[in-house]
Amino acid sequence: MANVPKTAGISSYVLWGKETNFKTAATTDSHFGLDTNFSANLSNNLNARRGMKGSATSGRDVQKFIAGKSVYNITMEFDLNDPSFLEHLLGDKTGSAYSGADIPSSLTIANCIDNDTTDRDEIYTGVVLDSATIRGAEGEPITVNLSAIAATMDKDTTLTSNVAINSNSPFTFTEATFELPNGTAINNIVESFELTVNNNYTMLYGSNREAQNYVPGAREYSLKLSTKYVDDGLLEKALGGSTIAADEPTQNATVEILLTRPNNDTLTILGTVAPIDNYSLSAQLNNPIGEDIDIRIQTMTITESLA
Repeated sequence: MANVPKTAGISSYVLWGKETNFKTAATTDSHFGLDTNFSANLSNNLNARRGMKGSATSGRDVQKFIAGKSVYNITMEFDLNDPSFLEHLLGDKTGSAYSGADIPSSLTIANCIDNDTTDRDEIYTGVVLDSATIRGAEGEPITVNLSAIAATMDKDTTLTSNVAINSNSPFTFTEATFELPNGTAINNIVESFELTVNNNYTMLYGSNREAQNYVPGAREYSLKLSTKYVDDGLLEKALGGSTIAADEPTQNATVEILLTRPNNDTLTILGTVAPIDNYSLSAQLNNPIGEDIDIRIQTMTITESLA
């Protein structure tokens, strides 16, 4: 039947690969995870130009459109069953450990739509992972939301060959442990977390419409925990004692989250120098008292261990 709308995940798939050189298309042979959402936005940043009226034109109306920088923004959501993307978010992979490096390498992403007649293959090159939020909550798998910037995109009608999805199950919130500092369990009941990494990239254009290179900015790590109150441990760390400390809140040496898969593979997220930036308490009649905290983190290493 002609003109039938296509369904994501049935008629489409997304693949990625590591670039050796920025904007040189790589072989895209990996799925991010159990992919659930892909979106892309192109902005031409049109500049509407007006001038004094002519014999057939008015100064009120646009007389010419001038194209500005072309900006490609991509977002991805997926269940976390393969941490390989972390090399390009943090910058370094040594063995099974991912950690920060000054210049993370770029990616190529292929968004493939299998049509009845003419297929659509979008190839985004010079892709950098600008930010990511890793989330977990009671009864749910660990999910990732990526925000990326691409330097350019080409479209053709030959689909990139699909590959098998990683056979591992997603990491889960079940049996996750939370320690502040590591080795000291948080006594509150942690119900959810959000770990955010921002790379704050600047894309460099020069006299071109498309980005020619990229520069990462300040790297920022933050962690939000939503908990149910058990004792005063979190408040005292946020205060720096039983009252507001004269100098600073408690400078926790580390913070650690341990995630598991059903087969007991683990993913250990270890942050260093982790003070509490924001603390909030919520007490509603006949409901458990809640405490939420936002933690700033200096550096981070994420390590996968296979059972």
